[in-house]
Amino acid sequence: MMLTNKQIKLINSLHSKKGRSENELFLVEGEKGIQEVLDSNYELEFLVINADFQHLFSSNSLPIYFVSKEEITKLSTLTINQYGLAVVHCKASSSLSPLDDKVLVLDGVRDPGNLGTIIRVCDWYGIKQIVLSNDCTEFYNPKVISATMGSFKRVDCLYADLTAFFRTNPDHVIVAADLSGDNLHEFTFPPKVFIVMGSESHGIRDDVSAMIQQRITIPRFGEAESLNVAISTGIILDHLRRN
Repeated sequence: MMLTNKQIKLINSLHSKKGRSENELFLVEGEKGIQEVLDSNYELEFLVINADFQHLFSSNSLPIYFVSKEEITKLSTLTINQYGLAVVHCKASSSLSPLDDKVLVLDGVRDPGNLGTIIRVCDWYGIKQIVLSNDCTEFYNPKVISATMGSFKRVDCLYADLTAFFRTNPDHVIVAADLSGDNLHEFTFPPKVFIVMGSESHGIRDDVSAMIQQRITIPRFGEAESLNVAISTGIILDHLRRN
């Protein structure tokens, strides 16, 4: 089968947030991501695969279009992608119900690479739910999906007004990463906890900060001014699991 101009136009439209929203579709690119989404409960529209890998898909029932690696490069959002891409249906927004005891909360994290890495880190440490402020970067952004390395299928994300979300779930203690907080190495996390991480450039906004009940910081032994939010999240989740 050959790709039609209509399908090419659809793929190109999914490079933008508007296109993803209007079509309720998104792109998964590269070998790892495609293998993960094939082994998930996401509904796929079709695959576009490098013809060199045609022998790997002989028994697949999905519509598959085999094209040259040059065509893959033209269609992909990635700088390097010689394997292929999948056009996938977006899922309905998660309600995070039931709510887990340990939930990560992100306030104003706008860098897609950071969000994708955070989702991957959460998957590593068994954190299955993330709540994001409405101004965080979009979950289905191709850079987010790529950076998760397939972990997007195992972590549920909810976009919400954080202050309203906290008020609706008073049983969880709100713990935030803050340079003026208590030493993480000496901190014991409560059984039910929201771990709040802010953006590197702006930190946690004032209305969210006013609701924080406990603050923690990663002790510094060198001279660096700050840590990347994804790295900080990994360190904090590691300590959480050590508890």
